[in-house]
Amino acid sequence: MIIDKSKMQHRAAGLDLFRVVAAVMVLLFHCNIHHESNFGPLTGFVSMGAVFMTAFFMLSGYVLFLTYKEKSLVQAPALKNFYLKRIFGIFPLYLVVAVLYVVTLGEESVFQNLVLLPIEILGLQSVFSTLFPVSHNGGTWFISCLLFAYLAFPLMQEIVKQMTTRAKWMSLAICTAILFWSPLVVHTFSTDSIYSNPFFRGLEFFIGVLLCSLPIRDGIAKILATWKALLVEVLLLVAGISIAVRLNIFVGNYMLYDWIVIPLFAFMILTLAGLKSPRLQGSAVLRYLSAASYAFFLAQTFNTEIEKWLFATCNIQNNVLQIAMSVALCAVIAVSLHELVEKPCAKMLKKKL
Repeated sequence: MIIDKSKMQHRAAGLDLFRVVAAVMVLLFHCNIHHESNFGPLTGFVSMGAVFMTAFFMLSGYVLFLTYKEKSLVQAPALKNFYLKRIFGIFPLYLVVAVLYVVTLGEESVFQNLVLLPIEILGLQSVFSTLFPVSHNGGTWFISCLLFAYLAFPLMQEIVKQMTTRAKWMSLAICTAILFWSPLVVHTFSTDSIYSNPFFRGLEFFIGVLLCSLPIRDGIAKILATWKALLVEVLLLVAGISIAVRLNIFVGNYMLYDWIVIPLFAFMILTLAGLKSPRLQGSAVLRYLSAASYAFFLAQTFNTEIEKWLFATCNIQNNVLQIAMSVALCAVIAVSLHELVEKPCAKMLKKKL
C-alpha cells in the first residue's frame, strides 16, 4: 500500500516544528561564534549549527511540492499567482531589513551602496561569493538562494511529476553525491566557499522536492512516523556532529557535514511529515512561531551588533544570561517585523489575488 501524502493533514504541524527548530539552531550557532557562548556537552554540536540551513532548504523544497503537487503551474494565471505569492512573501520584509541595516549599521559608502543596489534588489548577491561579508548579506544571503530555487520550482515540479520512481531515486542519488563531493573539491583546492552558492543550495531544495514526490510504503511510513524514530534521528545527528567536531574533522567547513546531515534531515522531514500529534496540530503558538520563522532568520541580521553593544554597556558576562537575552532580542525583532511588515503584505496579497 502506498500512502497518499495529500491526505496527511497532520503533516503541517510537524514540519512547522522543524522549521522553528532550524531557525533557533542557527541563532544559537551565531551566539557561539560571535559571543563564544558555551552550551556544555552540546557546544560542539551548536558550533556547527550552520548545517541547519541545509535543513531549511530541504524543508522549503518539500513543503512547496507538497503544497502544489495537485496543481499545475504551466498556465500563465497559475504561474503568475505563484510568483506573486513568492515575491510578496519574501521581498517586502527583505527590503525593509536591507534598508534598515544600510541606514543603521552599514559601513559601505554611498557610492558602494549605489553599485550594490541593482544586485540587492534583484536578489543576485549569492552569485558573488565574495559579497557574503558585505553589508547585510551575511544575514540575507539565503534569500538570494531561495529566489533562484523559487524561480526554478515550476520547472522542477513538471519534471518531477513526469519522472518514474526509479528516475526519482537516481536523481536523488546524483544530487546527494554532488553535495557530498563538492565540499571536498573546495577543501582540496582552497576554492571559494560554496556555503552561499545558489546552485548547491538549489540542489538541497530539489532534494526536498524529490523527497516529497517519492511514494512511501505504508509499513515504512508507520515506522518513521513515531516519536521514537524522531528521537533516534536526533540522537544520531547530535552524536555524529559532536564526534566529528571532537575529532576535528573539517570543523568550520559546514557543507562537508552534508555527509551526516542530508540523510538524517531527510529522515526527520519524513518522520515529522507523517507524525500524528493532536497537541502539535492544535497549537496556535507553534503556528505563529512557524509563520514568524522567516522574520526570525532575518532578525539575526541585527542581533549580533545590538548584543555586542548591550553586553558591553550593561557589563553582561554571564553565559546563560547572554544566550537568553540573544533569544529574547531576536524574538522581539522578529515579532515586530512579522506584525508590521509580513502580515500587512499578506493581507494586501490576499486582496490582489
